Amino acid sequence: MAKKMTKHKGGCICGEIKFTVNLDEKPRVFNCHCIDCRKKTGGMITIIDLRDGAIEIDRTKLSTYEHMGGSGNIIKKYYCKKCTAPILTYVTKWNKFYLYAGMLDDISILKTANNIWYKESHFPFMEIKESNIKI
Repeated sequence: MAKKMTKHKGGCICGEIKFTVNLDEKPRVFNCHCIDCRKKTGGMITIIDLRDGAIEIDRTKLSTYEHMGGSGNIIKKYYCKKCTAPILTYVTKWNKFYLYAGMLDDISILKTANNIWYKESHFPFMEIKESNIKI
């Protein structure tokens, strides 16, 4: 049985980037605490696992930054050329695109998230379990 998908809109803070994305009715959402994400944004990030072809976006308006992740695989970050807001990350290790959850216009659909890579790299003032964070 096919998963139910819902269409959502989003964009960056300056409005240059606008997109439409099809998400699972219950999207796979992660709070990533890895060193790569922490160094990119200054803290943990909340990302949404995207299915192939799920996002409609004008990639000519995006810049990219590519680097080696902690696993030795390439991570490619896509961000707005104008305001530099992070939009997407492509992780070659998983062959997956992830959308930065805060770019959605309406985040009310994001009911749960699992914490990943928190054992190796998280702020000591956070008490973290797989599906819970206390500050």
